[in-house]
Amino acid sequence: MDQFLIEARKLAYGEVEKTGMPIKLHVDLATETAQRLAKELGANIKIVEAGTLLMDCLIGQAMKENRSNEHVNMSLAKANELLDASSLSLDEKENIRHCILEHHGVKSFYSIESEVCCNADCYRFISIKGFSYAMRYLRGMPFENLVNLLSAKAEEKWNALSLDVSKNELSNQYKLIMSLLATLSSKS
Repeated sequence: MDQFLIEARKLAYGEVEKTGMPIKLHVDLATETAQRLAKELGANIKIVEAGTLLMDCLIGQAMKENRSNEHVNMSLAKANELLDASSLSLDEKENIRHCILEHHGVKSFYSIESEVCCNADCYRFISIKGFSYAMRYLRGMPFENLVNLLSAKAEEKWNALSLDVSKNELSNQYKLIMSLLATLSSKS
């Protein structure tokens, strides 16, 4: 697994450098949050690290090709190249695939690891830290578009949360972010 994680990091951070997406700070935030949640919930820390590194690994390419809605399948296809070349067990490979496939939320998660990855992804837009990274990174966008995008992402991520620990941690931050965005929207 350690060698696989080295390859996953190379891929994820290589794509960040090549395309600028996802925001490196968001990759780090999701990965660190997933590892912390995995420890708290007894999930496999290395599986969730692989999942968070790979879940959006081709989002930059997808955005450049006007295929944002296909980024999950594109990221999975790229991750499958790494998985197929690895010596991981079939169970580990399948679990990582589900971490990627389910990171936007599903009715019933394949594993605690895929649920942790989904919830960790939400911190990118509904934690004060993740929100501020997005504001900083996207500052060149027209203001109204920025407010609309961040409002949509915050709402999407709030609705994807499934773990009580994440809901408790993010509830007040989400309310503050939505209040700020509502104020900004009424001023634009």
